[in-house]
Amino acid sequence: MDIVYSMPGQKHRMFINVVHACPNACFFCVDFKGDTFFGFDLKNRRPFNTDEIIAAVEKYPSREAIKEVYFCGIGEPLLRYDTVMEAAKQIRQLFPPQTLLAINTSGTYFLRYPRVDFAQHFDLIQISLNAENEEKYNAICRPKVRGAYRALMMFLDELKTYIDESGITCHVELSVVDPSDVENLPEAERQLINVPKPDFDSCQRIAASYGWPLKVKSLIKNCDRDEWLDFSEGVRKAM
Repeated sequence: MDIVYSMPGQKHRMFINVVHACPNACFFCVDFKGDTFFGFDLKNRRPFNTDEIIAAVEKYPSREAIKEVYFCGIGEPLLRYDTVMEAAKQIRQLFPPQTLLAINTSGTYFLRYPRVDFAQHFDLIQISLNAENEEKYNAICRPKVRGAYRALMMFLDELKTYIDESGITCHVELSVVDPSDVENLPEAERQLINVPKPDFDSCQRIAASYGWPLKVKSLIKNCDRDEWLDFSEGVRKAM
């Protein structure tokens, strides 16, 4: 199980894998593409605590080259809300002040923890919108819990209010995934007769209503190839 990992060609970025759990099961998710992600085992059988996360970050090789640190991984990091809060505070002390600290969230954690004060610890919050309405969201993200899309919308409202009222400096961007490149979907999903696709213009209008940008993401390619095992092992050996 890997707590910290990197991606080929992105030596300036460190990624932190907090938990292998998510309220959604998006049909394009890399969780369904293989056992490893660029050679790293991110499907941890138990959630990591703050001490384990900090220890892994401290051992990460070439830390002086890191310009951006992301709480990401395969799962919803804010399901470990307090752990993320404490780890983010400590990680701030391990890097120069100009280092970008970011988090990627679906926002659906809000069903369990209706809080947004985590934002005070981050420079960038990336939020997976993925659809313009609840019906489309349910088809694309296949939530395991009821009310996921409504929770996401409540989260966006609360986050906007919190940032505006607190005056913190935090950049927010929403994202949608373009699933058009069917060959790079998980194998089990490539036979979908009608691949669900968000309406990008409608999603753009939602993002604009908050004053935030929308990013259209392409499907991640070739992350499950065995050739990446040497890459990940090289990172581990350097730790």
